[in-house]
Amino acid sequence: MNPLVFLGILFGPLVLVVSYLFTAATGPGVPAWAASVGGAVRLYGTALAVVVGPLALHVDRLTLARQSDWVPSPIYYLVAVPFLSIPISVIYLVRRFTSA
Repeated sequence: MNPLVFLGILFGPLVLVVSYLFTAATGPGVPAWAASVGGAVRLYGTALAVVVGPLALHVDRLTLARQSDWVPSPIYYLVAVPFLSIPISVIYLVRRFTSA
């Protein structure tokens, strides 16, 4: 499997986890810059996930079409929708590993 596929499919959930690590903690021990860094990571990470996710999926669809009998449905491009990316990527990866 192309490493770009893992990057694209798992990038959205990874960005959410990293950004919430910056902003989830409250109290006097949290640096003042943590909220702005978390917001920036969330904003730019979501924008990149919306671009990289479908691009990686398209490259993987082309690779699968050449190497196996299963070509994923275009519905999997919904991986670009930020909160749909998690369940869709899990379904896609399960189907990908069981069919290839």
